[in-house]
This record gives sequence, C-alpha cells and structure tokens, in this order.
Amino acid sequence: MAKNDKLLLDGIIDDRVADKLPSGRRDEAFEYLVFEQILKDYDLSREEIESGSVDGRDDGGIDGFFILINGHLLLDIQSFTWPKTGSQIEVFIITCKHHDTFKQSTLDNLVASLTELLDFGISNEELKGSYSELIIECRNRLKLTYRKLSSRMSSFSLYFSYASRGDIQSIGDSVLSRAEQIESLAKESFGSCSSNFKFYGCTELVELSRKTPVFSLEIPFIESLARGEKYVLLTKLSDYYSFISDEGKLRRYLFDSNVRDYMGLNRVNEDIRTTLCDENSPDFWWLNNGVTILATSANIIGKSIKVQDIQIVNGLQTTESIFRYFEKGGEDSSERSVLIKVIVSQDEAVRDSIIRATNNQTDVEIASLHATEKIQRDIEEILKRSGFCYERRKNFYKNMGHTQSEIIAPLYLASGFVNLILKSPYQATRLRSRFMQSESSYCQVFNEKTPLEVWPKIARILKTTDEALDIYRPIGTSANEGFLKKMRQITSFLIISKVHRNFQFSAQDLINLDEESILTQEIGDIIQLIFHSNKDFLIGKNWKKKKLFMKVCKEIGEKFSIKNGENLEKLSKFKDEYNPPRRTRVSPDFVDRVDKILPEQPWKPGTHKIVCKQLNCSIGQYFAAVDILIKEGRRNQQKDGVVY
Repeated sequence: MAKNDKLLLDGIIDDRVADKLPSGRRDEAFEYLVFEQILKDYDLSREEIESGSVDGRDDGGIDGFFILINGHLLLDIQSFTWPKTGSQIEVFIITCKHHDTFKQSTLDNLVASLTELLDFGISNEELKGSYSELIIECRNRLKLTYRKLSSRMSSFSLYFSYASRGDIQSIGDSVLSRAEQIESLAKESFGSCSSNFKFYGCTELVELSRKTPVFSLEIPFIESLARGEKYVLLTKLSDYYSFISDEGKLRRYLFDSNVRDYMGLNRVNEDIRTTLCDENSPDFWWLNNGVTILATSANIIGKSIKVQDIQIVNGLQTTESIFRYFEKGGEDSSERSVLIKVIVSQDEAVRDSIIRATNNQTDVEIASLHATEKIQRDIEEILKRSGFCYERRKNFYKNMGHTQSEIIAPLYLASGFVNLILKSPYQATRLRSRFMQSESSYCQVFNEKTPLEVWPKIARILKTTDEALDIYRPIGTSANEGFLKKMRQITSFLIISKVHRNFQFSAQDLINLDEESILTQEIGDIIQLIFHSNKDFLIGKNWKKKKLFMKVCKEIGEKFSIKNGENLEKLSKFKDEYNPPRRTRVSPDFVDRVDKILPEQPWKPGTHKIVCKQLNCSIGQYFAAVDILIKEGRRNQQKDGVVY
C-alpha cells in the first residue's frame, strides 16, 4: 500500500460524512463506500445499496448481502421479473471494518455463520447462531432464488469480500487461510458454483473510487448513413462488444435505467443466441432490429463516430446477448454486423418520446416508461428550481456528480405525497416501487391536476424531518434506514398537522406553509411523544400494525388539540391496487414441509385438514404454502378434483 493511500481514503470518507452519505458517522460512510465501489459495475441506486445492508446486532459478521440475477438486484420477490431460462445468479456477501488491519476474529465469526446459513438443509428454527430478521430474510431470499432458478441456471457465483483501511500486502497467513476456508464452504454447499474471496484495503478502494462512468465513447463502423444529426451505422459485432464492455464487464450505466431489464433466454433472446452461434447464418443485422442510441452530440472521424452522453434506449436484449456470447469466448470469423441508430437531441421531450416509441412494441411494462411522461418532467423542472435533482431516471444525476443530499428519488417523493396529500401515513410507510405498476395507483399520486408547487414543499418537509431524525436513530446503516422508514412519515404527518391544528390540511395549505415553522426542535418533541405514547412502536414489526399507527396519531392529536383525529381512517384517500392487504405469510421452510407431506395429485377432499393436523398449522398457512408451490411449478392447479 502506498503510504498516502490511507490519507486519500480518509479524505473521501470526510466528503461522504459532510454530505451525510448515508449519514454523518464515519464507520457508516465507510461501509456505504465499500458497498458502492464493490458493486459499481451494476449501477445501483442509493435505495438499492442500502437495501443490501444487514449490519447491526446479530448480523453474523455480515454487513452487506446482495443477490443479483442477470445483473439486476433482487429487491422484491413478488414484483421481480424472473428470467425464463439462462439465469446468472451472483451473490455478494461483504464484511466491512473501519479498522487499520485485517483481523482473523472477523473471519472466524463469518466462518461460523456461513457454515450453517449456507446449509439449506437446516431450517431457520434449527440455526444455532442468533441472527437478525434481516439476515434470515436474506437467507430465505437466496434459498428461494436458488430453488426457483435451479432448473434454468447457467451460472451461480458467490463473491465474498472483506474491506478495511488496512494493507492487503500485510495480511497474515491465518486470515488468508480463513478466506480459503470460506471459499471451500461455498463450494461444498453448492456443487456447481464458483466461489471467490477478495480483500479490499485503502489502495483498492481508492482505485475503485477513481473509476468513473464514461459516457463519451467511439464506435467503429463499416458503413454509415447520415442525415443531419441522425446516423445509421453498421458495426462489427466484435467492435460493438468492445464498445459496451469495460475489462470484461458490461457498461450497464449506458442503458436507460427504466427500460433495461434483461428477460433471460426467452424466445427472442434464444433466437438471437442461436443466430450468434451459427457462423453460417445470414448477416446478423438482416435478422435483428438493432440498437438505438440517444446522444447530445456525435461526430464522424474516419471510420468511427465519437458519441457524447450515450444512452442506449432500445436494443438491450440484443446488446446483452452479444455481450454474453463474446464473454463466453464466442468468435465471429465472418465479421457480421449489428445495426445502430444514433440520434442526437438535447431536447428532453424529444428524447423521452423516442424512448417510449422505441420500446412500445416490447415486453417493457408501462411502469418502466412512466419516466418519459410530462408530469415527471414537470416535477423534475420545479424541483430543480428549489435545489433538488429529481431522479426520474435512476442514477442520472448521481452519474453527473450531484451529491445525494440534492437527489430526490420518485418513490421517496411519492411516499410523501401519499402521506401528506392523500392522508395515508401508514400506507406511505409501506409503499414500494411496484405501486407504479398499477395504473390506478400511479395516477392517484402523479396526477397533472395536482398543483406543481406542492412537490418542492413535500421534498423539503421530508428532508427536514430526516435531518431531525438523524440524532435519534440507532447505529448501523440498515438500522438507520429501517428507523427512517418507520419514523419519517408519521413524524412529518404529525408535525404538519400540529402546525395547522388539523389533520385535514389541504395541498394549498402545504404550498402556503412557511418552512421556517417546521423547527427541528418541534420535530424532536413529536419524536419524543411518539416514543412516550407507545414504547412498542419501534420494537420488531409492531410499527407495521395499522391500529398501533392510528393509536399513536390520535393520542398525539389529542395532546395538541388537532382537529379530525376521530376521522383519521376516513381521511385516507390512497388505494394501493398493487399492494392489497397481505395474505398469510409463510416461510420457505414451512413450504418445504407442506410439500413433503402432500400426496400426489389429485388431492382428495379433506387433504388440507390432514396436513394442518400433522403440521399443527392454520388453514390459511396451508393454502398460502400451496399457492407458493403452484407458482414455483412444484405442484399444479387443481379445481373440483381436476388437475390442470
């Protein structure tokens, strides 16, 4: 390690602490930096990075746990687009210590945890170690992923990382031995997996932090046709592969983030792969629609074109298929070509219309194209005037170098609208991005009839609330995010209701609100009252209970004589069509036990009673498990004794 690398790394952490990324604590800023840099090639948003943080009490020595399928982070099992075939699973298990060395005790703890966490033959109830809810949730997610994709898995990789402020050149033999043991553990647990353990010290983290996305690149071509600032190119497949890759990694940041989901080897992608593998097939561009690239400028120099601010808006399936072909050692002795359209425009409305037009014949969900709508551009513009960067396209402003304190994510803003305008703080707390997949739910929030001036107010209220909550939150990135998720909405809802002495304040009331009236001290008083009103509010999952949520609001409303406290539930106007009240939830282990007991289909009448008696479970739990078995293809639909 170079002598000054530690100084440079500390300087980077100083900047993160100043920007509160993710907080003002050095160890948390270091942890976030490690996650961000190790996963840099996947272009994850802040929300996605924080979702993988499991640091805290009973974390088993694991600080970060990330599951990626075909390069996309698995966040929500229900709304994730599972590939049909050709699944590549990558699991990152990361340990971070803001120490000056690499310690054996850290890996001793990790070895003990992984020995049983990676053994899916052990149920959660049989685990000897004490593990947090987050760790168990990650284990369940990995177990379901492995089982669900086992029959269509092309590769399975586990990457283990240990990061500190130390020097990897001075790591002791005992620490290296533990790393090798962890690699072996993974291979013993999953026979067909690849396993890798890597250490990151000051030098490695500084080098990674210097690596920034390159949006200005050259594309060699064979032939070109130009008309004004519009170009049609024929480029060799091998040259296109070089353009979209960097040191063997796909440049995912070049893709428009809203239309970039690779669907695995579906029929179309299977056809693309077959064509690529057949050297005797007609030229590739004869059989393929090609790729569309948006840019802010482009210049032809000889037999190549220099493109600025690249955004690939159509042709992801083609691009990723080409990347996978060459990545696996594919060759192209026939020098076939791919068709590329380059369109230069700095007009956001024009760019958005091109994105929508070039994707409306594919399987892209309408939710993926909401970012191109006028309402989203209008919100972006009015927030910009208030000093905020509205990230309607994921990582657009992040990749431009804006700080996280300036950036507002659509889900963050939407939850504030559901909370303050639709008077549904409880549902705002549970809001997930999948609500945008329901047109009716989406239109309740992002409605052109809403006065635009309300959006900057919502953003400012949420940011001010977060700042006030900062001094009360527990230590640990995951604990921090969980605390904010629990407290942000109810606190901001109560403080604004207190200011207006009415739970039924209007959008215009928010617009007219004097922001200086939202004092940090007053927010602190509200927080203390929430804790005093019900100490159980922050324990476990109690905060997810709607009755407890309403009870806290009513009690504080009575203390400050806030009107309409008795009508709180009636005031709620938000209906989340995509997230109805949850059915009975069951663990993967319970599903397995039901599967073992169930006889072959067709099931006779009363089978459910027999299974429930043997497992001592409710009928609701039984049917929830059977639903999962049917969705995973382990059992078939059955109605009136007929198996479908």
